[in-house]
Amino acid sequence: MAIKHKKNDLPINHQIKSKKVRLIDETGKVIGIVDIDKALDLANKASLDLVEIASNSDPVVCKILNYGKYRYDKEKQKKINKK
Repeated sequence: MAIKHKKNDLPINHQIKSKKVRLIDETGKVIGIVDIDKALDLANKASLDLVEIASNSDPVVCKILNYGKYRYDKEKQKKINKK
């Protein structure tokens, strides 16, 4: 199932353009610097998404997580902050 992306959404999975990434797994453990193909493979094995968290660093920081839940929690927090 394809997720529709807004203009300001984070790049996920094959949208990430970097060849090497600093990878953080779903538990928050830092894996280290790996090739994008290995990072995508690890995310697929976990049945989760690879999300680019920090694009300004070199190499970019990516995290393995459930992107749908991440967006939901982000929107929920935005509504709470708005109040």
